[in-house]
This record gives sequence, C-alpha cells and structure tokens, in this order.
Amino acid sequence: MISRPKPGETEDDLLKMQEEFLKEKSQNTNYQPAAQVVNLRRTEHQTTKRTISNETTSRKPSKYAVSKGLPGNIEKRPRTEASTSTFMGEIVEKNCESVDDKSVEIDDDKVYYPKALPSILGTIIEKNSDKQIDFHCNDQIPSEGFPAVIKLDPSITPGRKSIHAQHLEKLGGIKKMKMDVDEPHSNKSSLINQQPSPKPLNLPNKSFIISSKDADSIHNENNETLRRMSEKEIVEEQQKILSNLDPKLIEYIKTKRQQTTSKEEPQSVTSSKSTDSSKPCTEEVKTINNEEKELNDQYIQDNDILSNPNVNKWVHFDQLEKDKLEWMKAISESKEDKPEELYEARFDFRGLLLPYTSKYTEMTKTLYHHGEEPHRPGYSIIELIELSRSTIIQQRVMALNTIAGILEFYIAGTYKDTLELPITKLFFIIRIAMDENKTIILEPALNAMRNLLYNKIDEAALDALIGFEEGSYQPCLENDKSEIVELESKESEFKDFHLAEIDLIAALLRTDILQRIYYILDMIKPNFNCVQFSLQILIRLCRDSESTVNKIIEMDHLMSVIVTNFIPKTSINFNFDPNIVYKGKPILSALKFLRVLTLQTKEIGDTMIIKYGILQPLSEYICSKVDGTYGFKIQIEALSILSNLLHYGLGLESCLAVCPTVITMLYNHVQGTDVDMKSSIISASHAAVVLQFINKLLQCNLNLDSYKHQIYPLLREGVKKWISQVSSFTCGQSFTCGHLRFVCSILDCCATVMKNENQTMPFLNITLENLMKSPGFKGIINHLVLSSNLLSGIENNSFHTIKNLVNLNSIVNGSTQSNLPILNMKSPIPFLTSLFKLLAIINDINISNGFIEHILKYLRKFANIRPTLCDNWFTRMETDFLFYIIKIATQCNFAESEKDLLYTVANKLCYILRADKKMELEFLFDNIIFNKQWFSSERLFSLLSLSEKDGVTKVLTDANDIKSCYSSVINLNYSNSNLNVVLKKWKEPILPRDWIYLPILTLYGNSQEVKSTPKVAGEHASKVAEQEAKTKELILNSSLEWILFNEMCFPDLLKEIDVTDRFCRIMCVFLCDNSLFLEPSIKLLLRKCTEVLFKSGNKFNFDKDLTGLNNFQDFYMQFLEHFQGVSYGDPCFAACVLVPLAQRHNVKWRKMLWSEYAGCLRALDCPDDYLCYELNDYLYPEENDESLLKCYFRALNSNLMRRGTIVYRIAEHHVNNFKLRKTSNE
Repeated sequence: MISRPKPGETEDDLLKMQEEFLKEKSQNTNYQPAAQVVNLRRTEHQTTKRTISNETTSRKPSKYAVSKGLPGNIEKRPRTEASTSTFMGEIVEKNCESVDDKSVEIDDDKVYYPKALPSILGTIIEKNSDKQIDFHCNDQIPSEGFPAVIKLDPSITPGRKSIHAQHLEKLGGIKKMKMDVDEPHSNKSSLINQQPSPKPLNLPNKSFIISSKDADSIHNENNETLRRMSEKEIVEEQQKILSNLDPKLIEYIKTKRQQTTSKEEPQSVTSSKSTDSSKPCTEEVKTINNEEKELNDQYIQDNDILSNPNVNKWVHFDQLEKDKLEWMKAISESKEDKPEELYEARFDFRGLLLPYTSKYTEMTKTLYHHGEEPHRPGYSIIELIELSRSTIIQQRVMALNTIAGILEFYIAGTYKDTLELPITKLFFIIRIAMDENKTIILEPALNAMRNLLYNKIDEAALDALIGFEEGSYQPCLENDKSEIVELESKESEFKDFHLAEIDLIAALLRTDILQRIYYILDMIKPNFNCVQFSLQILIRLCRDSESTVNKIIEMDHLMSVIVTNFIPKTSINFNFDPNIVYKGKPILSALKFLRVLTLQTKEIGDTMIIKYGILQPLSEYICSKVDGTYGFKIQIEALSILSNLLHYGLGLESCLAVCPTVITMLYNHVQGTDVDMKSSIISASHAAVVLQFINKLLQCNLNLDSYKHQIYPLLREGVKKWISQVSSFTCGQSFTCGHLRFVCSILDCCATVMKNENQTMPFLNITLENLMKSPGFKGIINHLVLSSNLLSGIENNSFHTIKNLVNLNSIVNGSTQSNLPILNMKSPIPFLTSLFKLLAIINDINISNGFIEHILKYLRKFANIRPTLCDNWFTRMETDFLFYIIKIATQCNFAESEKDLLYTVANKLCYILRADKKMELEFLFDNIIFNKQWFSSERLFSLLSLSEKDGVTKVLTDANDIKSCYSSVINLNYSNSNLNVVLKKWKEPILPRDWIYLPILTLYGNSQEVKSTPKVAGEHASKVAEQEAKTKELILNSSLEWILFNEMCFPDLLKEIDVTDRFCRIMCVFLCDNSLFLEPSIKLLLRKCTEVLFKSGNKFNFDKDLTGLNNFQDFYMQFLEHFQGVSYGDPCFAACVLVPLAQRHNVKWRKMLWSEYAGCLRALDCPDDYLCYELNDYLYPEENDESLLKCYFRALNSNLMRRGTIVYRIAEHHVNNFKLRKTSNE
C-alpha cells in the first residue's frame, strides 16, 4: 500500500511516491489505485469495476443486427482501462518499416514529470498520395500579431458582387505588412524547406512605358497574366517578343525606362540599378533572399539575448518574433558627432553630462536604452522626470539619484554656459518624492533637495573661516521679495510655480517643508544620511531671512526633536559611526544648524537657552575628553556656538563655568600645537576657536581677575612661539592659511587685551619687529597679489548664478583657477588682516613703516587697475586689510609719492566698502579724502591755471563744508547699536562708483518725484522754501567744486567712470531746478566742468547704455523740454544741448531737435568757444538725410531761428550744399 502525502513533505517526496506507484503498477497488472477516473458515459452495469471473465455471454440480437444478418451470439467486450494503450498512438508513414527507437531522456534540468498515460487511439497511418503537399502557410502573419481592422469603403455601390466582396477585391492589391519571424535552423525545417515552392516574381509596381489614364489597368492585367505563367513560359515569351521587335524600338524602350527610374530613388531592396531585361528574374529573387538571410543572421548576432548559446533550449524560443525582442537588441553606435549643433543633454547615473557619442563598452553598456535616441548613451531630463514618477521603485530611485547628481554639478557651476536646467520643475518633482515614507525613495529625494538648496562649496568656504574674526559674521541669503509683494498686490491667487520661479525658498516654505521634516525626523526615523540631508536643508533655510528663522524657532515640536535626538547631553568620547543616529549621540550637522541659528539675533539666542536648554549639552561637550576627530569637530562647533552667544552677552554663567576647561585646552595647544604642515588642520581649528572663545569672553568686560593671570601668560608664550615659527619659514617651506588660523586668533586676543583692558604688551614690539625682517614673512607676502580678489580681474559673469536662489559665488567657472583667489590654500590675507589690525593699535611708527614697505607692490597694482569682485562676500577680508593699511598710514610719515599712492587707494576704497562699513568710511573722509595734507604738491600744481574766482580754492581752505555735504547726502551717521552679525545688505556698497556726483543725482531724483502733498502758502512756507533753495545751492556748489577739483587734480581716479556718464551727470545740474544753474557761482563752476569734459568730447557715445539712466533718448528729450521752458538763453546750457547734434553722432538726435523740439531753435545759441567741437564738426560731412534736410528748409523759411546763430548757420549750410549737389546732378 502506497502511503498518502503528509504535511511537510517536499516536492522530492511526491516525485519519489510517483516513482514507487509507477514501478508497482508495471510489475502488477492487476494493481488497483486508491482512486480512479470513472467515465460517466458508460452503461450502468459498467460504471463499477468488475473482474473480466473469459466466458462468452449470449444475448438476444437487436433488430438492427437481425436486419443485417448478424449472428445472435456475438461476443461483446466491455470497455476497460487497458494498461498498454495511450491517448494517441504514433504517426507512422505507410510503406515504411517501423523502428523501435527508444528515446533517451536528456537529464538537463533535473525536473521529473509523470510519463504519458497509455494511449486510447491506435496507430495513425498516412494515406498513399502522389500529390506533393506544401506545408508552408501562404497566409502572411500580420505585423501587429492580429489581423488589421477593415473598414468598408463608402464609395462602393451594390452590384453583381456583394459590397464586402468588392471591398476585398479592392484591397487585394494592398501589400500587407508581415511580422518578422525568425525560424531556427533545425533538421525538420530543413527537410521541409527542401520541397519546391513557388518563387515570387519581381514585377514592377507601375508601367514605365505607358503614361495614359489606362496605364494602371493595363499594367495590372499584364501582371495577372505573368503570375499565371511559369518562369519557363515567361522566358520563352520574352525571347519571342525580342526576336519580333525592331532592335531600335527595344533600345528606345530601355532608354525611356532608364530615364524614368533615374529620377526616383529605389524604395525597396528589390530595386535594381541594371535595366537589362534579359537578366533572369530568378537571380534577383535569390539575391533578395540572401540579403534577408544576412540581415536575419546579423540581427541575431547583434541581439545579446539571441546570441546566448543555450537559446535553443529555452521554452517557446523555437520561433523568435523580432518586434517583441526589438527593445532587447544591441544598440547601433552613432558614427556622427555634432559638436556645432544643439542637442539634448544626456547624463549618466552620477549626473555627469555625456558627449553626443560614446564608445560602447562594458562600462557604458547600461547607459544605452531604447528611448527617443537609442544610439546615444544616458538619460535626458524628460526621461528622468518620467522615471521619477514610475510605479517601479527601482526606476524611481535611479531617476532621483541621477537628478541629485545633476543638481550637485549644476549648482557648483560645472554646466555653466553649457545647459540650462528646468530648476523649478525639478524642484516640484523632488518635493513630491519627499512625501514618500519609504526610506529607499526618501533618501535620494532628500539628497536631491539638499543638492539644490544647500551649496556645499559655499558652506565649506564659510566653515573654513571659523576661527578668523571674519568667520563670526554670516551673510543673509535672502532673495529680493519686492517682486513677490508687487505680484501679490495685483493677483488674488499667487500660484506655487510662479512663486518658485521668483524665490525657491519661499515656495519651499509654502509646501509645509518644516512639518514634513518634523515627520521624517520624529515618525519615520530614517538612517544617518536622511537625517543629515534634512538638517542641511534646515541650515539653508536659516540663512534665508530672519522671518524664516522665526518660523523654525516657533515650531516647538521640530526643535524639540532635533535637540532631544541629535544634541543630547552625553559624552563625546566615541568614534564616529553612521549608526549613532537616534542612539543618544550628537550629530555634527545638528550643531552646525544650532550655530547658524544663534548667529541671527539676541532674541533667538535667548530663546534657544531658555526654551530648549542648549547650554547644558554644549558644556558637556566642551568638558568631555576627546581623542578622535569627530569629537574635536563637536567641540569646535560647541565653542563656536558659545562664542556667538557671548557676542550678544548671553550664557555668561555657563561660559564662566567652562572657563577652566578652556584655559586647560589653551595650555595644551600652546605646548603641543605648532605652525607646521605636519600638524593637523583640525587641531589648528580647535586652537583657533578656543582663542576666539577667550577673545569674546574678554570683550564682555566681566570680572575675570581669577582667570586673567592664567590667560595673559599663555597668550604671551603662544605669541612668541607661533610668531617665531612663522618667522622661521624658509622660502621653500610651504604653509597653508589653515595652519595660520590660530595665529590670527591669538593676535586678535592681544588686540582685545590692549584695546579693552588698556594693557601694554612690550614683548609684541620685539616679536613683530623680528617677524617684519624675517624671510618667513617675505615668503608669505609673495602670495599676496595672487590671493587678491580685487586684483584678480575676475568678473561676475564668471560665476554660475540662479535667479531664484542666492549663493555666495565661491567657485569660479571658465577660468584657470576654480576657487576664489582669497580662498586658496596659500592665501595670507586673513593673517595679514589680523596683523595690521594689531599694528594699528600698537601704533609703532617704525614697525608700521617696515610692514607697509613690504606691501607697496600690492598697493601700486591696486591703484592702477579697476578692482573686481567688490561685492563678493569673501572680499570683505581684503577690504578690512586695505582699511587697516590706510589707518596705519595716517599714523606714519610718508614721502609725497607714497602719500599720493595711499590717497588713491583710500579713494578707491570708498566705493568698495559695503553698507555695514560706515564707520570705516567716516574715518576715510575725516583723515584722508577731505584732508588737504594728503593732497600732494604735484596734484595741486594743476590748479595754478585756475583763479580764485573759479571757486576751487574753497577745497583747499575749508573742505569740511564739502565733507558735510557728502556726509549728509550719504546719511553717514554710524551707529554701533546693531549687534547682529548676519548681514542683510552685504552686497550693497555705501557709495556708488561715481560717488562724487551723488549729491547732484540725489537732487535730480528728488526733482523728478511727483509730490502728492498740496503746496502750502504763507510766511513759514516761504522761509522753508528759501531754506531749501539755499541748501540746494550749497549742495550744488560743494559738489561742483569737488568734481572740478577731482577733474583737475585726480583725473586718473575718474578714468573708471565713462566720460559720457560724467557729462550726463553734469547735465543733471540743469534739471535739478528751474533757475539754480543761473546763480553766478554755479554758472561759473558749470562752465569750468563742461570745459574740462569737452576736452574728451571725441569719446562721447550717446548710443550705448549709460550707467544710472534707462536710455539717453528719454533723458535728452527731457533735457530739450527743460531748455525750451527755462533756459533763458544760457550759453552753457545751449552748449550742452548742441553736443549730440554734431555730424559724428547719430542722426536721430538731430532729427529730435529739428522736428519734435523745433521750439528750442530760437533760444539755442552760444559763443563758438563754448562748443564741445569745432563748428566744422557740425557742418561736415554734409547732411544726406532728406527728412532732416526738409526740417532745415522748413526752419529757415518759417523764421524759427535768429539769423547768425549757430543753428541758423548749420541749417543754411546744409540746405545750400544740398541745392548745389542737386544742381550739379541735373
């Protein structure tokens, strides 16, 4: 008895039972299975299994049997389950000997299956037939796998045949597309293919001889006749026709066909270039078949799947359908490269831009796919966007990772001037993906958003300044919100996409990104990478604006999650491991997020202390013993956060509590840290922030007597040690800016002690004097010019900028150097800034003169070129360096040439200083710019040509009035009440480049404003108006005197301002008021200023864009209107009007005056010596413009001008010459 299957048994056990069953059944013929299949169609007495007896049974014959004469005792055998029968027997060809061929089972895949049951049918024997049967199916398989849908032609009308039959006849000539099917080359198929089959004839598609209307019908009849004929009959008929026709006629027919076929391109492989009619058709058919076979073989070779050696063993691969395997075949490489044409950008999986073509290798094999351009590797942006929304997770992950890589390179400026990405569209694609809760999708989505918003190069550059004094200040990266405010006032509904086009950060906040990040960090609790990406996104949001920071601070649950999970109160003596996240260990990115937060305002810092208790974990990190790099980085961030709080006077008790630990750290650094390339940058940064913390503590004016006796000796010992190490640098010894970081910090500490504590440090003089004479300092100075942003010549178009996302432009594109010069490893500018700041406090003339001599080469280069990168954030350090140079120069005595050099530097520095440097600008105004002691005698020599009546002597006698005028216009009232270190207007200069014209431009701007308040009459109003007129006159007098002084004495300083722009600024004086230009003093100054400018009249260009003006055309129209109304015949005013009318300038200016503003002509006149050009420059070359000549003629005939005036002579000259030319031509 065979046992039944039991639970837990495997497939092998079932197969073993099957073998035992079949073995038992073959040995015992009477073996009965436990269950059997019953045929319900059997008779009732046969439904149960009975033992078959050998006895014959007799029964009564039926009427049918009796009628047929059959015997009555016919043996009738019941139908039983015969063990030797099969469902179908073998198919045997008749007249052939049957061979018992036992098939050998191939044990290929070790899969066992039950043997076939005994057959029911007997052997099938083939019927004798002499007729050859074609086993090929002539029906063509449709190209799409299913028959095409046939639509009836409505033009067919009922006739002898049905409409359907007529339609089928009409469609009979249409060639059906056949599906490509590859048939394997097997023995059976070869046997079948050996049978003869009718070969297709190569019949033309149209008649080449007949061109009448009946050509197609005649051609079709001929083709039908040829199809019914055999190949032998066709050749015989062909020879018969050729023998009966005239040879000339045959040659004519051949020539006509050649002419017809040469005009058409062959559209199929069956086309033949030879028109020899004697060539047999069978050769063409063979050629076609061979070509198709070669194509099929090549197709199989190119297809990676079909080239597998085991392809014949696969299931259902006996017939290969090409159209279904088309997407799996090998990609043909493009042989053409199109570098000059625009083509769609494609990227690899890392986000790198690929060339138009690439070599097909194993490395690039996966980049080829069957998209719109299968011959090109990589994925386009459109394809990546589609894949990012796929339902297949792997495709979404691949697309998001690729987009993240693309954005990383794009934000870094790698693709500048190469391609433009749809940033806004990608932003929304990424933001939607961030809503997924699966970590496998969430991680690449967060990475892509981080790469878009968080500029890693800018952040690395800002982090590199930690420990320097400038590193305490941070830029505000807020986009301009004026356009948003304007659009919101006009539109009731402001769409997200439109907002993202203007400001990405504002659009991101509208999508509830803070709530989403909270959910990710608190509920999902993803891996370390996701946490770091989320925190870095928050860091970029903190740099946006104070309002954004307030939104983050006010979200209590978000801040609590960050502080609780990533800034816990614990020891930091552990090695970094990504698995530390959510395990009570601090995360470095969270501390950086806290550092950026505490820089914002005092209120935010106070909230962080009281509400979230950040002082306790920070103190724990500082007091914890660390050995690894990660622990040092945590302490650097912790000390930087406490330094930020000390800047606002917060957390004093906690800072005093960790003071002993910090002093111990300082002692260890003084003893063990050296200014050497072998020392660690992390150790140097740690020493720098320790000294920075002590510096901030000393600035708080606390009672530190118990610590000062420990701090001061350490400072003295550290300065001596580290400055001596810097002095001992040899010319070949290299240094880095990072290793000088803690040297700068200790110099800043000494400056604070001397300034705030009024402590003298005699050892500094000796140490610095040794440094001044050392070869190490000379080696540092050698890198000064190469590290200067102002001297680099790099323009703002060398940076990659995004209009809806602000960055710091820390990476240079399209230049020999990739980083900003001031950020290179050898940059000495941060060190020199701290050094010269200390020299300004020490005030030792000999030492100061010695150091300035080292940098004279740098100062001369600065004085002779136009400075660049003035609005770059990192240029601030170099600006401070130049200011301290000027400040030291005011304490020293210099020769006349050096004074002139330093004055030039100070003058340029005025428009380089940013909006937060008003104190420095006020110092320059008081001590350099308006101080006559800095006017060299060589400069003043040019004033000898001017008399006292010219008004310039006031500059030499009393320049304070001029300084007050400029100070009041600039609103130079410096206030140190604002302690914020996040600077909002860090790109805006205090003064424009043409700042000497600023008072005039201010008055001009005020005069153009439309006053909405009604005019007040009365005595008080008259006094106010009189006072305003006097103020205007004083401002114009002072500014014109200063302009004339600079034009005469410092023309080299004004070369950077285009002469056309300077002339337009002087023209604004006439537009400031209706009569002030008639005041004697102002009139005289205007005459002198225009006289100086007219000397450069050949450089005037009124067609270019002018600084500060939309266009000269509108400005000149306003100037003509004002002249027509209030000129009072002023000759200087008239001379300015006449400047654009010279023949050398555009004719449109002359047309404007002589046609639209012809009313100016009566008052337009001035002496010849007032003119900018010679009179001949207005007369020659002769005018050829007919419309302008008509204006001249009309003005002469209508008495619009006074005889003898300049404009009358100009018009008369051009009209007379025109008449002469016309007469001579006739």
